[in-house]
Amino acid sequence: MFKAISAKTAALLDKELMSTGAFSIDQLMELAGQAVAKAIYKEYPPTDKNQKVLVLVGPGNNGGDGLVCARHLKVWNYAQPVIYYPKRPQNELYMNLTKQLSDMGVEQLHDLGQVQSLLKGTSVKVIVDALFGFSFHPPIRDPFNDLLKYLSDNNAELPPIVSVDIPSGWDVDEGPGECDIGASMLVSLTAPKPCSEKFMAKGKAHYLGGRFINDDVALRYGIEDYIKLYKDDSLIAKLS
Repeated sequence: MFKAISAKTAALLDKELMSTGAFSIDQLMELAGQAVAKAIYKEYPPTDKNQKVLVLVGPGNNGGDGLVCARHLKVWNYAQPVIYYPKRPQNELYMNLTKQLSDMGVEQLHDLGQVQSLLKGTSVKVIVDALFGFSFHPPIRDPFNDLLKYLSDNNAELPPIVSVDIPSGWDVDEGPGECDIGASMLVSLTAPKPCSEKFMAKGKAHYLGGRFINDDVALRYGIEDYIKLYKDDSLIAKLS
């Protein structure tokens, strides 16, 4: 039976992990971003390291997960990450993650026109949607509204879109609204959120990532069955 945790529960769990759990935000971000990269590697195996992965980065923790994902894909020679990061917080953590990519020679786009030009070619293998996480609530605001509208209007002709935790533009509880970017794959972090039940459809892939919950915490939050899905040393589990 499908089981999800609400946005409120997910926020409480994150807060506990960073207090009594003694995790730092950058630890959690590193583990989450690596899991997203592993899921992409598994679902869309590498074919040509000269292909590109377009990573769309939002202003919060979801965006940080995307930056970490981009770094791992670069280190693994999966493809060449290209990031679009239109709203950057002046925060040491995010600045460091961005510098790490810059030091690796990762290309950065600066406006929607550049994103559209890149996607009109054939070099992009996968789009990583790391714009908004479970704390997002509509409406979509500038500078992301035009970007999400473009993805929504053109998703049939675009490379596969992999969403981190929830598809950007969706309500965490209700699912898609007037804007649906048409993601092909979802990577739920820690546990699925309510909207992910509406993601399930033929041809769509759903993974679980973020293997850092101990048994006691999993039991108290009712997600022990999800934790058991991880096999051996795997960082991800495929749900559908």
